[in-house]
Amino acid sequence: MITPSTRTAQFHYAIRNIVTAAEAMERTGRHVIYLNIGDPQIFGFRPPDFIVEVVQRALKDNFTGYAHSTGLLEAKNAIATYATRLGAPTEANDVIVTSGASEAADLVMTALLNEGDEALLPAPGYPIYPAIMAKLGAVARYYNLNERNNWQPSSEQIAALINERTRAIVLINPNNPSGSITSDQTTANLLSLAAKHELVVISDEVYRELCFVTPPTSASVLTATAAAPVITLESLSKTHLIPGWRVGWMRFSHAEKMRELITAITRLASGRLCSPTPPQYAIKPALEGDRSFMKDFVRDLKVRRDFAVSRISEIDGFSSTTPEAAFYLMIKVDDLGGRTDEQFVLDMLEETGVLVVHGSGFGCDPRAGYFRLVYLANEEILSAAFTKIRLFMASRKRS
Repeated sequence: MITPSTRTAQFHYAIRNIVTAAEAMERTGRHVIYLNIGDPQIFGFRPPDFIVEVVQRALKDNFTGYAHSTGLLEAKNAIATYATRLGAPTEANDVIVTSGASEAADLVMTALLNEGDEALLPAPGYPIYPAIMAKLGAVARYYNLNERNNWQPSSEQIAALINERTRAIVLINPNNPSGSITSDQTTANLLSLAAKHELVVISDEVYRELCFVTPPTSASVLTATAAAPVITLESLSKTHLIPGWRVGWMRFSHAEKMRELITAITRLASGRLCSPTPPQYAIKPALEGDRSFMKDFVRDLKVRRDFAVSRISEIDGFSSTTPEAAFYLMIKVDDLGGRTDEQFVLDMLEETGVLVVHGSGFGCDPRAGYFRLVYLANEEILSAAFTKIRLFMASRKRS
């Protein structure tokens, strides 16, 4: 019997793992409403034509062999110009193009963390970070986001978690799964802590341009007053509706403070040869071209957000805050009936055919009673899902 490595047993990614139960249901002929994963294309959203056309032309006319391991120069120049316009002066050499922001996170953490090293992660937060750390044998230490304070982190709690093994602070802003925005002041405080303790800040800003309120200032811009080394992770997956293209990147601020780390990341990047070449041609027009489609996307998202929040408020036993960005809703169940949040989600799937993701998959306490719902679907689908969920909750109350 050939056995796998022990590290694979520690790798858990809740957003995809929970799908197994739904697929088993579908094999019995039952219909499932998938509200577990944030893929806009599943729900009918399509990328702008000019993004599609430039990649089609590249496939026909341009070079599509191995790119440089850090990315096509025209793509890196466009990213550097974009960051500089934001207020974070950046050179092309400060950019590495990756297969989505997830690969960027993997490269950074693999280059940075030894076994037993620690990084501070938000709870709730995107589960790829603890999954990568578990694979590496590193230790995830969580700082809690407070729902009563609209999911804001506490600088004091973050400071108390720092010790001699801490190597990095991860900031996800806007946050996935809560859709909340961390205030610029809190981000500045976090950067000051990182500078004081010589820590790297990994700033995941994938949803920064999908906000219903004033977007947060990029952490890379705020380093002008708090000189911490920052690695910003960004992507076209959600903003430009091309998640399957896997177009992301990392960019370095105060690179002079992490030269050896950047060398190590570049070495790892060379080991996978390059990020896929054709989609990289989309980066320059995406960052420099027309963005009116994005305003339309955000407008549509806001309508769906408001509908989802309204319907949740009508379900006895549920509550939620109103997301400020992205397309996720963290819902609180008042009473789990003695179960974990994962078992609650599985029970709800069995009774309703609606798939969501349990809060503990994002670092929440499994007894706290949270789950994340994606509200990208149209009103008809969302309405059907909420009606089923309401009936499920009413049945639980009666029994």
